[in-house]
Amino acid sequence: MSAPRRKLAVVAREAGVSISTVSKVLRAYPDVAPATRTRVREVLRRAGYPVDSDASGNRREESVLVDVVVASQSSGRAGEVLAGLADAAREPGLALVVTTVNGGEPVPRLWLERLFARGTRGVVGLDVEFTDTQLAYLAAYEIPCVAVDSRASIPEVLAAVLDGKYLSRAG
Repeated sequence: MSAPRRKLAVVAREAGVSISTVSKVLRAYPDVAPATRTRVREVLRRAGYPVDSDASGNRREESVLVDVVVASQSSGRAGEVLAGLADAAREPGLALVVTTVNGGEPVPRLWLERLFARGTRGVVGLDVEFTDTQLAYLAAYEIPCVAVDSRASIPEVLAAVLDGKYLSRAG
């Protein structure tokens, strides 16, 4: 039998953070520094919390979703790339979740929170730039992220995500 869970206040005190920070780590919110997240997860693990389960947003292997983030000002070829990715994803039984963002602006934090809440197999950024913080969170949860431009080879992009590769610039 696992150890009984300690109250979040005790976990927070042991980790040297606030209760809200512990709660954010449990819910996989992305606005916690990677080092803090690691420290809190270790204390949570020792305290009997299931930090490596679905509750922590760590659902990569079982997800059938692949996230595609595309800049609204992408070239006309972006539509072809999306259609090609959708076709390629169907064969292994995957589906795309497409998010559009304003070109030249960082990918919004809300996108990352939603991704963690539902799980994903991997992320394709099409003509977008992810922040270093977003990339750190994706890497911390072992979510592959491939940044490409609209000239990218569709089979290579999907293969990179399914093979668990991390940020690269293809295309």
